Amino acid sequence: MLTTLPIDRRFTFSNFVTGKNNKAAKEAAMELAKGTSKVNLLFIWAPSGLGKTHLLHAIGNEVIESQLTTRVIYIPSNEFMREFMTAYQENLLSEFRRKYRDMCDVLLIDDVNLLEPETRSATKEEIFETINYLLITKKRIAITSDKPPHALKNFDSKLITRFQWGRVVEITPPPFEVRVAILKAKAAERGYNVPEEVLYYISEKISGNVRWLEGALETVMMFSEIEEIKPSIEIAERALSHLNVPLKNVDAKKIIECTSRFFNLSAKDLQSPRRKKNISLARHMAIYLCRDMLNLSTTQIGQIFGNRDHSTIIYAIEKVKADKERDSQIQSILNSIREAILGEATGNGS
Repeated sequence: MLTTLPIDRRFTFSNFVTGKNNKAAKEAAMELAKGTSKVNLLFIWAPSGLGKTHLLHAIGNEVIESQLTTRVIYIPSNEFMREFMTAYQENLLSEFRRKYRDMCDVLLIDDVNLLEPETRSATKEEIFETINYLLITKKRIAITSDKPPHALKNFDSKLITRFQWGRVVEITPPPFEVRVAILKAKAAERGYNVPEEVLYYISEKISGNVRWLEGALETVMMFSEIEEIKPSIEIAERALSHLNVPLKNVDAKKIIECTSRFFNLSAKDLQSPRRKKNISLARHMAIYLCRDMLNLSTTQIGQIFGNRDHSTIIYAIEKVKADKERDSQIQSILNSIREAILGEATGNGS
């Protein structure tokens, strides 16, 4: 049975907060949605949480509202893969291809980077053939990824070339003024009465992506409601001290650099398949810190550490959690690495 995921009606172009970091992506998405783009393939890339999925749904909503007979399909790439494999196993490939080719006018594929593992080559070939068919028949396609086409691993050159044939646009992390605008929009949307200085404080402390900003705002409001007082800088300070969000200038590269330096190893050692005891320990700690400090998904962490699979990453995280509880030295090492990371991030490192 082939199903279609609904377009999320919450995500529109009108409530997409625009700044210099995402203006080109929004304009390109609007042109594709309205059918005025010079090319019918749009490739949007950015790290997680910067609005790629919002723009895909906004395209879908615009098409649904203004082009009533136009058929739109939104599908994450891993769900496309699941449907394709099921169709293959159940001898339903003709039905699958009719859905994504003949019965689709606008195809929205989210997170194509999830198909990087070598084992997903058949799905990538199917996407290539689907894109070709849709372009030949003058249909529209929008694709998102966490990296640009040329950086995608284990993708055939013909598929990368096809992505690059379209319009490729990047979304970068929001600058301070855009972070403030995002918080104002979220506060208004949810009926929160938040003093401007509190929004400025959150925007100064939190950077990286929209999800972290939303999480920070919700945490501040939760503290305010629990204590039955208006949001204030003092409330925000205490709330954010309890919130596990990344600081500015902290990313996976920084964590790997500081961890490898602590163990007198190279960053490449941690991302390699080598299993020497000291390398494995350092790798496990870096994986744990990526999860703890950046709140990255296990899939994202696996890609960073040499395309390790989901179960390997979970094992590393759980092992460090257990080890630090029974071995104070492990906790001490983690604290030292964390201090080095935060010191460099805030400009106080040696």
